Amino acid sequence: MDRRTFLTAVLGAVGTTALVGFARPKVATAGTIHPSEGILHELNASTVDDPGDGPGATVDKIQYRHRGPGRGRRRRPVWRTVCRRYRHRGRWHRRCRRERVWIYY
Repeated sequence: MDRRTFLTAVLGAVGTTALVGFARPKVATAGTIHPSEGILHELNASTVDDPGDGPGATVDKIQYRHRGPGRGRRRRPVWRTVCRRYRHRGRWHRRCRRERVWIYY
């Protein structure tokens, strides 16, 4: 039993070290923005070239798929196996049964 506890502790320490090494924060470098670069410079220099963006622009209508009468979602029954575990007198036991469930298709 002592060996098992020792191995568990060693594997836990190795796993923790690996996780800390993987999730260590990276070194941050400060960046500087030049006045000639950046989004503000681009916004000042941009012009509206597309005449379709104005208030008189036409918008395409969105077409949705229409389901006719009686063509809604359908469902059907299927059987699934559901297993439960429980302890009885120090041992694990499993009881499985079939349940009827409804699925949509």
